[in-house]
Amino acid sequence: MLHILWMLIKWILILLGIFLGVVVLLLFLILFCPVRYEGRAVKEGVPFRETEAAIKVSWLFRGVSFSMRYKDGAGHQELKVFGVPVLTILKKYRNKKTASPKRAEKSEIRIQEPEEQDKSELPFEKPEEALHSAPFMKDEEKRFEGTAEKQNFEKKQNKIVKIWETLKDIWERCKSIPNIFHRISLTIKGICDKIDWWKAFFQHPRTKAGITYAREKVCRLLRHVFPGKISGYIDFGSEDPSVTGTVLAVLGMTIPLHQNRIEIVPVFENRNLLEGNVTVKGRVYCIVPIVILLKLYFNQDIKYIIRRWKHKEV
Repeated sequence: MLHILWMLIKWILILLGIFLGVVVLLLFLILFCPVRYEGRAVKEGVPFRETEAAIKVSWLFRGVSFSMRYKDGAGHQELKVFGVPVLTILKKYRNKKTASPKRAEKSEIRIQEPEEQDKSELPFEKPEEALHSAPFMKDEEKRFEGTAEKQNFEKKQNKIVKIWETLKDIWERCKSIPNIFHRISLTIKGICDKIDWWKAFFQHPRTKAGITYAREKVCRLLRHVFPGKISGYIDFGSEDPSVTGTVLAVLGMTIPLHQNRIEIVPVFENRNLLEGNVTVKGRVYCIVPIVILLKLYFNQDIKYIIRRWKHKEV
């Protein structure tokens, strides 16, 4: 009996160890196996609708990959897991499911026969009854005239009441003018207090230190995420030479990012032009952004900024 119990415990421990090993291996792969990406955009002598673009993201040494392509105005997505086209298989399955024959439901059409008019709804069945009802019609006409006069009187009375309510409302608003000026002064005072609070908040040494630390970490994260390989060229021009010069100045500010690996050629020919062929490649280790976020979270200056932001302490 004890031998069987020991064997069960042994197998349970072995399975638990295998499970923990798989979990650790997956965690290791997620943190330290890079996610690689690459993209390309081509526009050479064609309109914008015929621009070609492609993006591919892969992980686990290209075992898992997702790609998107845009060509001739149409897009195409593809997901592969160790060579198996997942999206293609799902698409075929959906097409088979929608193409399966459906049972047609027969509905009976019922023809409704026109119902006979209810004779009880007719005011008079015989001409003799219509003659005897003449005095009754005269009484109804008198009642209608009296009702019309009463309605006209009520309309005039309602107009007078509306005019009185309008005058009363105007008077109440006039009486509230001092309160309005008082509220405006309080609003201005509140705005000035908020300006003073924000000024003291941003000038505090711990706030400055936290902002500087966050800026450094964010710049490091951007440098890690930014493509490591960039190549290609861009030809551009505008009908207005000043616009071309302005765009060239703005693009010149991006040289530290791509280190002049993209050839930028301005064209001063008084025509709108945008052509090029750009390719980028990069990789991201998940451990890097996680470590940066943890450092930001446990930084005391960042915690001070968050605490002041939440409680608005002066």
